[in-house]
Parts: sequence; C-alpha cells; structure tokens
Amino acid sequence: MNRVVIALGGNSVLEKGERPTFKTQFSHISKAAADIAEMLFKHNTDLVITHGNGPQVGDELLRNEIARRAVPKLPLFSLNAETQAFIGSMIEIALRNAFEKTSIKKDVIAVLTHAIVEADDPAFRSPSKPVGPFFTKMELKKELKLEKFSYVAENGGYRKVVPSPVPKKIAEIDAISKLLDDGKVVIAGGGGGVPVYMEGRSLVGANAVVDKDYEARIIANGIGADEMVILTGVDYVYADFPENRRGIKSVKVSEIKKILERFEKGTMGPKVRACVDFIENGGSRAYIGSLFRLNEVIEGISGTTITR
Repeated sequence: MNRVVIALGGNSVLEKGERPTFKTQFSHISKAAADIAEMLFKHNTDLVITHGNGPQVGDELLRNEIARRAVPKLPLFSLNAETQAFIGSMIEIALRNAFEKTSIKKDVIAVLTHAIVEADDPAFRSPSKPVGPFFTKMELKKELKLEKFSYVAENGGYRKVVPSPVPKKIAEIDAISKLLDDGKVVIAGGGGGVPVYMEGRSLVGANAVVDKDYEARIIANGIGADEMVILTGVDYVYADFPENRRGIKSVKVSEIKKILERFEKGTMGPKVRACVDFIENGGSRAYIGSLFRLNEVIEGISGTTITR
C-alpha cells in the first residue's frame, strides 16, 4: 500500500494574531482533519501526520516564566513533549470525528516522538532559533540576572534563542512502522519531536528545538514513504519571491536544488530542502502547498510537486 506523510504547518492550529484558546485551535484542526478524511476516502493509504507547535511551546515558556515563583520551571524539551501531546490529542479526536462522518474504518494513535540528535552538533555552540516571549531592553536585563541565555533583537524587542540541531533518527521509528503495518493512522513527530542525545547508552533531553519539516523528512524515509506533503500558508513554492511570486507547479529535484539558496532560511528554505532530501533518500514525490487545499495538492491541481 502507498505510504504518505503529511506535515501540517502551524496555521493548521493557530492563525497569526489569534488568541490561543482551545476552541479556536480545535476548530482549525477539525477543518484540516475533514480534508484528511476526504483524502483517505479517495486514496486508501498508510498515513503519518506530523505537525508544528511553535505558538504553543512559546505559550508554555511564557507560563513557565510567569509561574516560576510558585512552581519550578521545566526544561524546554519537556515543554515540547507537553505541547506534542496536547496537539496530538486534538488531531486524534478531530480525525476520529471526521472518520465517523465519512465511514472510514481506521484507528488513530498519537505517538510521543523523540528526535535523536548528536551531542556535538554545531548548533549547540551557535543557538539561532528564537523561542518564547518578547522582552523589552529593561525586561531582558532582569531576565539575564536570573538566567544567562543567548538572545537576538527582533521586531523592536528581544527574544531568547536556542540550538536547532539536525535530527539523525527517530527513537520510535520501528513502532511507527509497525502501527502502519497494523492499519493505524499515526500522528508523530509533533514540533520536530522531543530532542534527545546519547550519553553512553542513555538518552538525555536536549534544550533545543528540531526543525519540524526535516523531522517529517526523517520519518518519511524511515517508514519507506512514497510521498511527503508539506502544507503551509502559501499555495506554491515561489521561484522569485517576493519580487514576482512566480509559482512553481512541477519541478524535478535536480532543478530545484540549483536554486535552493533563493528560499528564505526560516520559512520556505527548510521545506524545500526537506523535500529534496526525502526524494534523494528514496522518496518518489513531494508536495508543498496550502493547508486549505490538501486534496488539490495531492492531485496536482494546486501546489508545487517535486519529483525525481
């Protein structure tokens, strides 16, 4: 049976500027779940769903800061686990509801996923990923007295930055494959997974974040997926963004590799690179397109299709 990985972008959970209430987030996820159910009704495939958690883990960091005088702060990797479970639960419930309406007889399970990174990854020496709340200059001085951390100036304020190491493998990949063999729809790799590294023969949590698109790529190749779909806030990969916004409909991997440096490092760049690496490591086809047009993207009506 065909195997597919769908990576849901952050706007599948929360649009920019929206209040992060449970009702709002679940409403967005329910819309995405209805599209996924429609896809499965048309194409009976083995399916893994991954998702982002950027706004949610930022909220948890803020809660940690506000409540630190009452309860001890938790490490970043544990907050990733919390939000992965929270969002995974919403997706599972929404999918079960959508399957009930379309008479799809598939079970759904969310797997708390750990991304194994290397302890000596250069990212640990050069933190670069902004996380958590914005600080004014005065607030930053106060925070640095309590805890030393790296930071960057951004949008008129300051934000903490943490390492973003490259994932090498997924601790639960064999379990995910077995669940697919048993006919389950699997939710995994949320927020890039909980980053861990090996210390001797033991796993140790790493205060870092893993790129969610690259994590989806590692999962996709790890389960032998045929196709990977990255859903985001735009309809296409744009060759001349932001000047002309010329959408790329279909492109061979050898061609898009030539223009990789054109794509923004923090947005489209990681998505395109993940698709290139997926195909070069055994995948057949990758798609990048709008969250709200999943079925059109799969059918080649909308979105960018990358092939061998």
